[in-house]
Amino acid sequence: MFLMLSLMANAAGPKPVKVRTLISEAKAAIKYSKNQQNAEKNLLAVVNREDVTTEQRAEIYFMASELERNINDAENMKLYLKQAYDTVKFFNTILNMHEHLIKCDSYDCEPNAAGVVKLKYRNKSREILKAYRTNLLNGGKFMLKHAKYNEAYPYFDMYLQSSRHAILESEPAFRTDSLLPRVAYWATVSAYNANQPEKALRYIDEAIEGGNESLRTSLQEYKARCYEVLKNNEKWMEALEEGTRLYPAHDYFFLKLMDEYMDEQEYDKGLALCDTLISKVGNKDIYWFAESQIFLLRKQFDETIRTADEALKCDSTMTDAYYNKGNAFLNKAVIFAETACNDVRDPKCREDRRQLQKLYNQAREPMEMVRRLAPKDSKRWAMPLYRIYLNLNMGNEFAEMEKILNDQ
Repeated sequence: MFLMLSLMANAAGPKPVKVRTLISEAKAAIKYSKNQQNAEKNLLAVVNREDVTTEQRAEIYFMASELERNINDAENMKLYLKQAYDTVKFFNTILNMHEHLIKCDSYDCEPNAAGVVKLKYRNKSREILKAYRTNLLNGGKFMLKHAKYNEAYPYFDMYLQSSRHAILESEPAFRTDSLLPRVAYWATVSAYNANQPEKALRYIDEAIEGGNESLRTSLQEYKARCYEVLKNNEKWMEALEEGTRLYPAHDYFFLKLMDEYMDEQEYDKGLALCDTLISKVGNKDIYWFAESQIFLLRKQFDETIRTADEALKCDSTMTDAYYNKGNAFLNKAVIFAETACNDVRDPKCREDRRQLQKLYNQAREPMEMVRRLAPKDSKRWAMPLYRIYLNLNMGNEFAEMEKILNDQ
């Protein structure tokens, strides 16, 4: 019988450690500045246990914060005495303190069994957050400086979160902190460089609002890139359209929108965008080239040539503009040839022949310029020049193009 009772006792396992025991161990760890991390680990291991009360959870998190503070004070003393200290540990303890105190407050503000809220830790937590707030920000800047983007973000995030937290609501200065927009920028940059688009978007509007024009432009691009990565097409297009409206001279938004309009064959929108930016920013080769590309796709060849020439006035070495212009003349020649007179007895035949030769020669000049500007890109210019030389009876040049095409 006694053996059976013993076996049953063993099967039930050891009794869970009392929270009061762990709190006592934590206080001892603080008093003697030993085993603080182990004491904190033991406390946090039981915080979600079913038998632990709300009041005890608040106390656990507050004591965990005190353990982190004790470690931080030790590292700070080393710094004061000009001894070697662990910089990362120094800053991490401050971040952990903030996290623990905010969790403590979430339990501290819950009503007790009588439905009454008795804030036991809020005043203490407020004073601690105020005392260590500057070093919380310094920790984020330290991580950012060393390109530790994943590690930097939580510091800036906590700085911004805590400024709006109930713990500091009696301190309105924290809500109007002039550094908040700058911290929002650092948080955004950290998350963006850590490839965490959701986090990058969290404070981006706040960062944009508080930045100068250069920063706002870059952040608007970040916003568009983040939505693109997240495959949120609606928000992506909104960010691009907003970017062209607010920062028209920044080409990123224009180029992305034009790619989208081309893919969706929304040519009217593309032309309207080009015209708007020409009126706002002035003549730029990429605006005129984009129009020439649309007109070429629409088979409006005279307009293609006109807008390509405008692009070349801005940049006389723009290969793509020469290519569009050459293609437009070549297409005009092909279309004209379909209805040109072929009866040598008809006087119109000679006139049509001259017109056709003129069109092929007009195509030849820009297409040869494409070859000069991009000599290695034969897949682009060899076939058009082959057709041009063939129709102009340029034997040697035609033979050269034929060889190039055969070697491809």
